[in-house]
Amino acid sequence: MLFESSTGYKVGLFKVKEASGEEVENFVNRTITFTGNFMPINNELTYKFVGNIVNHPRFGMQFNVSSYESVIPSDTDGIIMYLSSGIFKGIGSKTAKCIVDVFGNETINEIKNGNPILSSIKGMNDKKARELTRKIIEYDKDQELIIEFNKLGFTTEECLKIVNKYKSRCFDIIENNIYLLEEDISFLKLDRIFLNMNDEKDSVRINALIKFNIKNLCYQNGDTLVSKESLFLEMNKYFSSPLDSKVFFSQLDNMIEEESVILVNDYVTLPMFYETEENIASTLKYLNGIRGSYKEEKIDNYILNYEKTHDIKFNSSQRDAIKGSIINNIFIITGGPGTGKTTIIRAIVDIYEELDETIEKKDITMLAPTGRAAKRMSESVHRKASTIHKFLKWNKETKEFSINRFNPSDTKLVIIDEFSMVDIFLFNSLLEGLKSNVKIIMVGDAYQLPSIAPGNILADLLESKVIPGKYLDTIYRTSKESYIIPISQDIKNRVLLSSVPEGYDDFKFIVSPDMFIKKYLEDICRKGKEKGIDIDNFQVLVPMYKGENGIDNINILMQSIFNPSSERKNEVIIRDIVYREGDKVIQLVNDVENNIFNGDTGYIKRIIEGKSSIIEIDYSGNVVTYKKGKFDEFTHAYAISVHKSQGSEYDTVIVVIPSNMKRMLYNKLIYTAVTRAKKGLIIIGSIESFNYAVNESYSENRVTALKNFL
Repeated sequence: MLFESSTGYKVGLFKVKEASGEEVENFVNRTITFTGNFMPINNELTYKFVGNIVNHPRFGMQFNVSSYESVIPSDTDGIIMYLSSGIFKGIGSKTAKCIVDVFGNETINEIKNGNPILSSIKGMNDKKARELTRKIIEYDKDQELIIEFNKLGFTTEECLKIVNKYKSRCFDIIENNIYLLEEDISFLKLDRIFLNMNDEKDSVRINALIKFNIKNLCYQNGDTLVSKESLFLEMNKYFSSPLDSKVFFSQLDNMIEEESVILVNDYVTLPMFYETEENIASTLKYLNGIRGSYKEEKIDNYILNYEKTHDIKFNSSQRDAIKGSIINNIFIITGGPGTGKTTIIRAIVDIYEELDETIEKKDITMLAPTGRAAKRMSESVHRKASTIHKFLKWNKETKEFSINRFNPSDTKLVIIDEFSMVDIFLFNSLLEGLKSNVKIIMVGDAYQLPSIAPGNILADLLESKVIPGKYLDTIYRTSKESYIIPISQDIKNRVLLSSVPEGYDDFKFIVSPDMFIKKYLEDICRKGKEKGIDIDNFQVLVPMYKGENGIDNINILMQSIFNPSSERKNEVIIRDIVYREGDKVIQLVNDVENNIFNGDTGYIKRIIEGKSSIIEIDYSGNVVTYKKGKFDEFTHAYAISVHKSQGSEYDTVIVVIPSNMKRMLYNKLIYTAVTRAKKGLIIIGSIESFNYAVNESYSENRVTALKNFL
């Protein structure tokens, strides 16, 4: 065995005795690597593997096993080898031969049936005979277990995952509460299996649906609390006939009493949300009670020296932000674009190092939620920055962070940029991975989109007024001919457009009916290409994926302009979409192992076609290889959603707002979109849609418990 995980995933070598199928026939009598999920397997036994050949980019040819079974030998020589393989304690080759001499080809069946003659055979006794019978029956049961689980609707891989994890408890769980397997198998699949065996209004199912829907509603809306009424309405979607409200509220009250559901005022939540926000609040309050030993006068002198050395003049708010960050162990710096947040971060780090001679570079940690935001932070502050996931060292195998409360980091100062994007679970994991005397500075724009996952941390902290902080309100990065920052301020202040703003060098609003939006966009792209525009710094932002003017269609249009089909470029079709070498793509999930994160953009470097196609994507020098099973982890990035753009800035941004996508628009979305632009902003669509977005408050009303805890 080359590798073995606690969950039953194994990598090993096997010699092929027989094979069926053209793809594997040429491996007969050869040794090949196998991978898959298994129960304990023995090197001395023969197994039948079902699966397919894959060409791993690093480890070469492998056989990926989807199902397997042990092959019990039927000839006497094979049975002797099987019995003396080491599985059966105390049975060597001599004893095995004696047993086979007595029972012949029926040896296995006679042992299973507990033939009393077994204990009298040379080398055997009553204890050995009972143990041998038990062990052989146990092997049979493992196979039967998988067959029974297959009948219920589980795949072999899922069966093995369940059996390896829960061992003898498997049948008890499935019989009494199949939903306990939700950590390993999707809830909806478990629900389908449960409905095949039970009534849809069984109390076990109602309880499971209550927990499932609380979690779902929190993730859908970004909340950490759910009203009882909205929960009841959501529950009814899962029943063929209406659920009786008395039954629902009675079940809910029981769950509150046993604390599997937590009541917070008139709302309910799950312990996972409640305890996470409670822990964040208690940790922040503790840090807030610690003050630095530096005198304000000394810090003022250092700030003055920094201004002279760097030929810069801070305003009073910026000076207060620097001073507050050094004095306090927890501090918030917030402000819109152009207010000098990056300049302040750079000054804090430099002054902090000068103030304390014991501080080294390794003691200061610069973090951001996304790879692109970390890269931008690193470039602007001239210090190494990383994503929070990378800093905490996500372990793919255990699905836990290696930096945690049992193994905290020794870092002394942590600065987190783009903090509005951080959700409660990630922030709690970060706090648990830091020591109790750490300094934390949170930097962000509270008017931007909140995190995709539950929580509204930055807004909650500011609203609570418990954690010290400073709002930077003076805008530096603008001119009379510029409109990007003024329009972002107008959006924030809910100022509506009465006409198209004109006469600006960096802003254009193209009023267009939906049917002409793509035509206008095509003209802009073609002109940009003629001028040699840097596609890496040219980004189209769209509210929705589907529809004529959706992200998917616009990506096809832009691909045809910036990376048209060519005989020199290989292509592959994924989910009915053509990807070709040279395409701009975006990563959709965090992959700490390959140092790429949700929101990172790269370019397809190479496509190797075949039965097991491979795609290589270059993320600014970090080339990552994708196999078929991972093709859903990226998509085209000529046009992306506003959420995916958060934490990034581009020289030129085009925001598409068709009238038929109006319902998807709201204030923080349009504000985040326009503030991604540094040098040029073009809006294509209707003024009505724009004004609707400016006026819509969705996402500002997240229901959370953090403020109460603080």
